[in-house]
Amino acid sequence: MDDTVGKIFLKHEYNRDGDSYRSPWSNQYFPQADSSFFPSAPLLQLEQKANAMFATYVKLYYDYAQSSVYFVDTSEPGFNACFLVKKDIEDEKDIKKGCWDAVHVVSCNLKKGSQAAYRVISTVMITIDAETPTVGSFTISGSCAKQTNEAVVLPEGFGTKVDSDFFHLKTIGKIIEANENVLRNDVVENYINKQRQITNTARLMEEYMTRE
Repeated sequence: MDDTVGKIFLKHEYNRDGDSYRSPWSNQYFPQADSSFFPSAPLLQLEQKANAMFATYVKLYYDYAQSSVYFVDTSEPGFNACFLVKKDIEDEKDIKKGCWDAVHVVSCNLKKGSQAAYRVISTVMITIDAETPTVGSFTISGSCAKQTNEAVVLPEGFGTKVDSDFFHLKTIGKIIEANENVLRNDVVENYINKQRQITNTARLMEEYMTRE
């Protein structure tokens, strides 16, 4: 919890310094720490815009969930970033408790001011504790990942006539959205549908084993 603004933020290695974590809302560490790990002023501005835009994206796709975005300076022209989503479910239909964690690690390498190379590694981790009258209690957990690399030619006037922050966020946003669509389908196919198949098979076997 960021006590200065009363908003929750997510913890990750990208905003950690020792046992303290930096809030993207106030750029302060909680618990308070004497840290020097802060994004540069231009990158902090990009981080703040990313948090606002990503919160809207998460609202549209997840309905309710926590999100946080962190940017880190690099020695070469460009930046690293991490886009986080955490959605908790509790006492919903047959689900007693569940959690969906999405982590999108982003790197951007600006090559001589004419091209930007983006790499987005997206990972989804799910855990579901459920209980039904017919099956009983069971747990589903697993993860899947997708990496996308994309090289984009920078438009003329990049950083002057063309808003560089908006260009970065638009490009990264499209990649994250595409990766998440693939991962959602993977989760449904590999975990949800597979669990149904296993459950139905077990029911069929039990029926044959108990039939007189």
